[in-house]
Amino acid sequence: MRYNSALDGPRAVSRLNNFSSLRLLFASAVIFSHSPSILTGVVALEPHLGRATLSELAVDGFFLISGYLITKSFDHDSNLGGFFRKRALRIYPAFIINMLLCLFVLAPLVTKKYQPSLLWLPHLLFLGDRRVDGGLFEGMPMPGLNGPVWTLAYEFRCYILVGILGCVLGLRRVRSAILGAAIVLLALSGLHFLPGSSGAVYVVLGSPSDGARLFGMFAAGMSFYLWRDRVVYDHRIAAVATLCFLAASLRAPVVAELVIALCGGYLVFWAALKVPALLLSRFGDRTDLSFGIYLYAWPIQMSIAYALDKSINPWLLSCIALAGAAIAAHFSWSVVEKPAMSFAKGTRAVMPGVAAAE
Repeated sequence: MRYNSALDGPRAVSRLNNFSSLRLLFASAVIFSHSPSILTGVVALEPHLGRATLSELAVDGFFLISGYLITKSFDHDSNLGGFFRKRALRIYPAFIINMLLCLFVLAPLVTKKYQPSLLWLPHLLFLGDRRVDGGLFEGMPMPGLNGPVWTLAYEFRCYILVGILGCVLGLRRVRSAILGAAIVLLALSGLHFLPGSSGAVYVVLGSPSDGARLFGMFAAGMSFYLWRDRVVYDHRIAAVATLCFLAASLRAPVVAELVIALCGGYLVFWAALKVPALLLSRFGDRTDLSFGIYLYAWPIQMSIAYALDKSINPWLLSCIALAGAAIAAHFSWSVVEKPAMSFAKGTRAVMPGVAAAE
């Protein structure tokens, strides 16, 4: 299956969309969601919609967008080597720099008897393995060094899946199977009975419960792209989708994940492709801060709360952390991410609508 720009419409294949604004919104939502639990250790104090916390909804949004854009990227250029080179250089350089700073600059400042250990290797190799003890903020209710980065391992597993499916079967040919897989995975995730995993199974697939949800959301994003010839984005449908999204999240938690993917996904892509492009999106197309904010927000939040012995209002903590993370993200983008992406692309021109994914 090759890229067909006519199916996307004129705005979808230009930079005039709101994907960058949505990613910044989701990265900021993670910060505001985490502050209450960072200060108290009580996740129930985080903003919730039904069973889902604001940070979980934001991560769902990230995976929906990623599924759409990564599938679009592979559709535009299906060379497997180039695809994985772009994927690895988009994530690993910034992640490794972030983890080295956390482990060898921050950790000694917040742990009295910190000793570098080989336990940090899985963090670098597996993009934040959740099993590795990161409890280095002594005396804090949630002492993890950089809690949110565990999702990156699932993100990269999704990239591998796109590459394999695209090269072996062709994404267009299996779009019905991908949609079906999304429905099954999200239904299983909503039932909350999946067992745990360990050993090689964990290394390959991760936790079944986390994997079902995140693979399902990514597959839903893939489906929105692969079935884009059938999807009509309309303001009236978006209004109905909003009502269904709220009703299911609050009243029907068993099917909430499915509704988040279907109705929430529709809202995400309606906002990205139908709503007039925001000024923030024009900035985000040139300077993508969302990944850097996601990487640096937690260490900055934790450092502030640790230094003040948790005596700070969670809203103020969120605002200060967002400002600090944005500054750190700008340096990360300028010094690490943008050069790495340029190296990955070589001298080839990048299709405007795909730049964010690549």
